[in-house]
Amino acid sequence: MENTFDINAFSVERHKSPASYNQCKALSYKFAKDKKTEKIDWRFQKQILGCLFGLASENKLDFKKANELFKSKTLPTKYKNQIALYLKENS
Repeated sequence: MENTFDINAFSVERHKSPASYNQCKALSYKFAKDKKTEKIDWRFQKQILGCLFGLASENKLDFKKANELFKSKTLPTKYKNQIALYLKENS
């Protein structure tokens, strides 16, 4: 399936606006999927979604940065650390 998404079709203002819920959700599915079994770790998926959308809600994750995350093969360490810290503080 061909990727037809072109971020350049969006305005510069949109690039700087917060990441959308659907972007965060798609990223959470991408990074929570086990490469070997092709199954999603649903608990990790919800943690990633919460982390990314929380950052977007605080204007710390913009539309363009979220789009760049789709090029990553794994969830960047800074987000994993934020999730681990949240879990440690709230368990």
